[in-house]
Amino acid sequence: MQDFYKNNYKKVVFIPLILAIPLLFFVFISPGIQQGIDITGGNVLIIRFDKEVSTQEVTSIIETEFGMPVDVSTINSPTSHGAYIKYNKDEKALEAEVLIEKAQTALTDNNASESEMQKKEQESIQFSIQAIKLLSSEDKNFTNAKVALTEAQNALIKFNEEFSNKLKEVLVKKLDLGENVEFQHRSISATFGKAAFSSGMVIAFWAAVCLIIIIFIFFRQTIPVLGIICAMIFDVLMAMTGMVFLQIPLSLLTISALLMVVASSVDTNIMLTSKVLKEKDGTPSSRTFSALKTGLTMNATTLSALIAMIVISVLFQIEVVFQIAAILCFGLVGDLIATWLMNASLLIWFTEKAKK
Repeated sequence: MQDFYKNNYKKVVFIPLILAIPLLFFVFISPGIQQGIDITGGNVLIIRFDKEVSTQEVTSIIETEFGMPVDVSTINSPTSHGAYIKYNKDEKALEAEVLIEKAQTALTDNNASESEMQKKEQESIQFSIQAIKLLSSEDKNFTNAKVALTEAQNALIKFNEEFSNKLKEVLVKKLDLGENVEFQHRSISATFGKAAFSSGMVIAFWAAVCLIIIIFIFFRQTIPVLGIICAMIFDVLMAMTGMVFLQIPLSLLTISALLMVVASSVDTNIMLTSKVLKEKDGTPSSRTFSALKTGLTMNATTLSALIAMIVISVLFQIEVVFQIAAILCFGLVGDLIATWLMNASLLIWFTEKAKK
């Protein structure tokens, strides 16, 4: 293997760059990475029961009874069975959310004059009344804008709960799930989802910027730092490819998992770069081979733990653990390719050129 680096490093450095082209197409063009309800807004209903049910059966029941598109995935394991049902909110609920948001916006202008504030309060009351009438067909009159807004928000909560309960009743009856069934429901508005996603992306961006600055201060050489950055990008791209392959949506949770991939990638590449550049014993190829043995031991240990996590999460249907472990697994596979083919070869070339 040491001879491999000595004789072939100029050739293998391009392998990750070539692989990155189809991966970019796969992640961003076709089929593309999905966005979770944390970003787009919507509902997810998680069901756990004791019998095996097909995805087609659940989809057919919901589309027939409610006439709405739905994304269903089922998990059947030796210990239990379950279904993850993602669906958009009812049109009435979506329209009511817009009216309630307008009512809230009308009350948040603290710089308006007293006459303008009274006018905005009346507008807020009218928006709240329209939302209540849309959701419950009730005509109500209010003199206080905040009371009207609270009533509209309560009406929206009640409407969503009634729809969710009806969906649960239909599924239990049509699928004959019996009494031993568990439900978990999540609902996120589109406005909140966009705001949360924007905040998450800002945090991820500044985290990456601070990380790059620290790496540059530590090594103070452009080529090694670029090698670490390129390896980091490839690892994230590989992790996102795994998300597309396993149909794991992009969400606040998976953004956190991608940041873990970045941390793992930087850890391995800093170890490699420090060993090749800082140590003086042996040739660049021999120092790279020494770092390779340490890195493979680290990755093998981590992969073993992640595979165990995946097995347990599938058996007991722990979706959060499965998503994080799967993303990290794909990221570590990308790390093996980017670090020991691209970055290692780049460092050998840089070190030998510096000697000359």
